[in-house]
Order: sequence, then structure tokens, then C-alpha cells
Amino acid sequence: MSGVRIGRQLLAAATGGIAVLAMTAGQATAAHATGRIATAHAADGAAEVVAKGLDSPRGLSFGPDGTLYIAESGHGGKVKCATPPAQEGEKPEKMCLGLTGRISTLKDGKTSVLIDGLPSAASGPFALGPHDVTFTAKGDLLVTVGFSGDTAFRAKLGPKAATLGTLLTISKKGRRISIADLAAYETKHNPDRKDKGSAVDSYPFGVAPLPGGGALVADTGGNSVLRVNKKGRVSTEAVLHARSVDAPPVLKLPKGSKVPMQSVPMGIAKGPDGAYYVAEHGGFPNPEGAARVLRLKNGKVTTAAGGFTTVADVTFDAKGRLVVLGSVGPLPADGMSKSTVYRIESDGTRTELLKPGTLTTPLGVAVGPDGAVYVADKAMAPGKGEVLRVPVPE
Repeated sequence: MSGVRIGRQLLAAATGGIAVLAMTAGQATAAHATGRIATAHAADGAAEVVAKGLDSPRGLSFGPDGTLYIAESGHGGKVKCATPPAQEGEKPEKMCLGLTGRISTLKDGKTSVLIDGLPSAASGPFALGPHDVTFTAKGDLLVTVGFSGDTAFRAKLGPKAATLGTLLTISKKGRRISIADLAAYETKHNPDRKDKGSAVDSYPFGVAPLPGGGALVADTGGNSVLRVNKKGRVSTEAVLHARSVDAPPVLKLPKGSKVPMQSVPMGIAKGPDGAYYVAEHGGFPNPEGAARVLRLKNGKVTTAAGGFTTVADVTFDAKGRLVVLGSVGPLPADGMSKSTVYRIESDGTRTELLKPGTLTTPLGVAVGPDGAVYVADKAMAPGKGEVLRVPVPE
């Protein structure tokens, strides 16, 4: 299957629904272990659109002064087009490069473009470009630039595509400080190569800064978390291995057959306990309850919270509670699960905060200094993306 199609199917499943759940990092594992998932209902939260007209919005991050930074993947362009190889029976899907990716800001109700001219490769409305944004201790921006494939295909898109599949360090004035080439690392090392169904495919997604410089990056295509040191050198922090799950009926395999499900890390955030928490989006066939939030500390991976069907992003609120962007319940045949906002209380109860169906295709989440949850919605609608503010009652 082409990287383009894999990426589109992945994001379609990830953004088909959202469950935003909050619990303390210490309570996450305990609540998961007890299995207490009864749902309590609060007054419906009123989601407010605070930014619109965005170009495929993805990751969100608040700066020290309360400004919201938004990674926009753009809509490709006409710089150069190329077609990745497709499997037998599939229709090749052309991707076209443009410099329409950007980082925007939202401050005092006004949206502004901070940095533009970043690479974006698109196939129809599905764009690969800036996917996440956060800050170094010095206040520079860390920006992951998405991709789906290897360096050979990237080269076909021309020299202006060279920063697809990388981690950029950029000053707030737009000066490029350093580049870490994650696509080149995946092409050379393919960390999950021993897993059945593994392929060389780099898709840098979430990023979290490291103390003293550098960052951890969730590589969605590579099923790994990569470490980038302050000099830009890349190494493997953790491999998230495929798991064996029941084969879905659509494959028409004998009863009891198993198939490998890729782990697929997406968002990543540092927790109050010093560990890093990774949004693990379960790959095909997306069985109910198989997706998890993983805890990563000193290279060791454990489960912090489970029972999700998809998980796209994670963050923490001011009280140290884990906030998860994902979905629960069976995934409908069309892959578009209902959008809902929950908070998980200390006893494991989920409190519904937002009327199901409010969100369309959400992909990034952040908690603001006002305590509200902010969601990047319509992530695959170029020029029509939004950021929604969801009030969170105590």
C-alpha cells in the first residue's frame, strides 16, 4: 500500500472521533486496571470556534505568554509532483509539493501567520506538512514536518521537499536553526523491521522537548519514538511493536485467525512525573479498546491508560491530569466514530463534556492557561480548518 494511502487512512480513522479524557498521571494506570468506565453526564459543554480559515490544522501548543501556536499542514501546491509506488490492484495516487505549510498564532482572538513557506505535499485534500509545534527551553520552535515514505520518493519531489520528514528548530523570527532528518534515519535503520508487515515509512508527528536540548519525536510511519539530541543526531528511543489481534470479518480468514496490528504512535507529551506519554493509535483493523496511552521512561514502555479505539494526541492540564484525544466504542463501518469530550475522574468515571458529533476531524489538543481544552478540528479540510475551545467544568 502506498504511503499516501496509508497516511490518509490513518488520519481518517484517527480524526473520525475524539474522546478527550483527563486523569492524573498516577491515576491513569489504576483507573485502567480497575476497569471502572461508567459514564456520568454533565451539562453539555458549548464548543466555541476561536479560529477558522486554517489550512489543515494539526498540532497545538501554548507559549509562555498564553499565545496559541498552530501547525498547519497546508494544501500542497504546484512546485513538483510525483507518484509513489502502489501495490498490485491499487490506483497510484499522485502527490504534489507546495510551500503552503505554516505556523500560525492565536492571541487575543486574532489569528496571524508567524512562519510561512514551509513544505506541504498533498494528494487531494490530504496534506503532509507541519504536524506539531512546541518550544525549546530557549524559546525557539520545534516543528515536525510530516511525510509518508522514504528518501527515494522524497527526492522525486525535488530539492524543495528536502525538509519533509524532518524536525526543524526555528526561531520565532523564522530563521531555521537546525534540521534533524528523521526520514533518512528511518530509511537507513527501519527500527521496527523485525515486525511482520513493517515497511520503510517515516511520518514525524508529535514532538516533545527534552531537558537540556533536543526532543523526542513520535514517528507515526516508523512505529517508533526517536530521540534527537541538541546537535541534531537521531537515535531510537523506543520501538512500539505490532500486536496480534483477531482478524476482521472483511478479510474472510478462517475463524480464530490473527493478524498483526501496527502500534502507530502519534502525539507525545511530558508528564508531571517526568515520563513521556505517547498517543498510540491502533492500526488496522482498529479493534475496539485496543488503542492505548503509553508511558515512556528511560526507554521502557508501559501502558498508562487503555480501552480506546483510537488515540491521536495527549497533553496535561494544570493539575497534572492527562488529556487524551481519541475515540472509544466500536469503529463504524465508514471509519468515522462519534466525536465526544470526556473527563476521567479519579475513580475512573468518564464525564461527558461535549455533545457527541460536535467535532468533525480533530487531530491536535492542548489545554489553555484558562483551563479550557482547545482542539484543532477539520484537520483534512484545507482552508476550512478550525480551533475550538471546549470549557471544562470542575
